Amino acid sequence: MIDTLIIANDAREAEVLKQMIENANSSFKVAEILSSVREAKIWLTSNNVVHLIFCDIELRDGLGFEIFQGVPAAPVIYFTTYDGYALEAFENSGIDYLIKPIDERKLENSLRKFLQLKNLFGEEGSLIQPRPVKVGFPKFNSYKTSLLVYFQDKIIPVNMDQMDFIYYNNYIVTVHAQGAHYETRDTLNNIITTLNPRDFFRANRQFIIHRKAVTNIQQYFGRKLLVGMSAPTPEPVIISKANASDFLKWMEGLNIEEARFAISLDDARFSA
Repeated sequence: MIDTLIIANDAREAEVLKQMIENANSSFKVAEILSSVREAKIWLTSNNVVHLIFCDIELRDGLGFEIFQGVPAAPVIYFTTYDGYALEAFENSGIDYLIKPIDERKLENSLRKFLQLKNLFGEEGSLIQPRPVKVGFPKFNSYKTSLLVYFQDKIIPVNMDQMDFIYYNNYIVTVHAQGAHYETRDTLNNIITTLNPRDFFRANRQFIIHRKAVTNIQQYFGRKLLVGMSAPTPEPVIISKANASDFLKWMEGLNIEEARFAISLDDARFSA
């Protein structure tokens, strides 16, 4: 039996997807249906990892990609109404990408693709084995002190303390430091995992910002936040309503990742 998890914004949509999966191949069994980033993080932290995850990209409290940052997870098949997330999907454990409304034939192809990968790469036929979650706090003492960037025909290191922000646009990531900007060939998703979360914050899909570069914070439309920066930015730095509380706590010096991990463990113990 292949245990499967569904993370979806709409409960009715999730039930339809559950029926489609189990009807398409009786080997797949949906173990749980979840509806938010926070709920999914708690579930994955306190349960054995399932074999396959179907994840809605646009959830009520953030993007589905946020779930799998620092949390053990199985391969993911993402689904969404908007096709602009394909690159990020494959950078975040994604093995396929479906557009709503989900077509039965395309769903069957996705399941077939998973089974092919499972047989090709898995140990004794499994792409990934369920494993117990290690209880304990993440380590925050092994972060990069510099980032390698490209300048003309050279590769040079830029000290993290010199950075103001890192910006993504049109498949290009640039590092902005002390009035200059450099190109890097890494992705924002990879870079953020190597940075000290006390100094850097993933503001949105375009920006990672350094604490020292934040000069002011203003209320913005729809309970979002507009961040003033000491260095000019290519576009306004806007924090979503879902991330506004975490951002303000981060500005006060609270380590958000440690706090989230502690909350997850407390919630898991309370519900056990």
